[in-house]
Amino acid sequence: MIKKEYQCFRCGYKSKKSNVQNHFKRATICKREITCSYTDEEIKILNERQFIKEDYKKIKNGNIAEIINIETQNQTINNIQNQNNITNNITINIDKIVGFNDEWNIEGMSEKHRTNLLITNVMYTQLLTIILENEFNKNVIIQNKESTHGLIFKKINNEKQYQEISIDEIIHESMIKLHKQLFTIYDSHLSTNDNYNNDKSFDEHVLKQKNLTSQKFDEFLNDKKIKNNVKDVIQKIYIENKDDAILNQKIIMKNKDNFENGY
Repeated sequence: MIKKEYQCFRCGYKSKKSNVQNHFKRATICKREITCSYTDEEIKILNERQFIKEDYKKIKNGNIAEIINIETQNQTINNIQNQNNITNNITINIDKIVGFNDEWNIEGMSEKHRTNLLITNVMYTQLLTIILENEFNKNVIIQNKESTHGLIFKKINNEKQYQEISIDEIIHESMIKLHKQLFTIYDSHLSTNDNYNNDKSFDEHVLKQKNLTSQKFDEFLNDKKIKNNVKDVIQKIYIENKDDAILNQKIIMKNKDNFENGY
């Protein structure tokens, strides 16, 4: 008699029924497998429904779409279509999704957002929030606040892949990119402001903002307490955008020819 094998659809752990059920009862949530492109809701459905005899058979036969709640599945499809404003063109979607090893796309940022960044004292977190309003910038997946690692989407030449790196590294690289793009925004204002030669009061303020931005960045690099506070805030922003980042992962994973085996 063939023994049934069950699994965790988040981390890929496989074993007999009692072991998998105990795995689900752990106080600490397991780490997401790199190749897992299910949302949290889909994982919950699959993890629960596999213990139903008929659904177990469907899963083993590869009919996972039948198990996932139809309403959830349709919403996922609608979100993918709406967030990319196209249908049935996965290649274009993949090309538009920004790799974490590249600069985020801020070309479409509104003038209101740019002006707000010239005056706010929380410029780093505000810029990241604005950046992640663009669905193609959502290239980081962090599971929850207890996570020690996350997934980043990278583009290297013609290769597209997800890579697991530590949360500390994600935050550090994010701050470097945010710092650079804030300076781009400040310098763009100073070089194009028509009133620069007439009324310098606001431009002087922008220059002070640049200095404050540098000061905050230096404090982040050198003050452990501030670094931990920044980590908490930025990690929270990524977690809030996790589901949309997973939808991007779904799109990318559908074009498996662009991936090499392993990761």
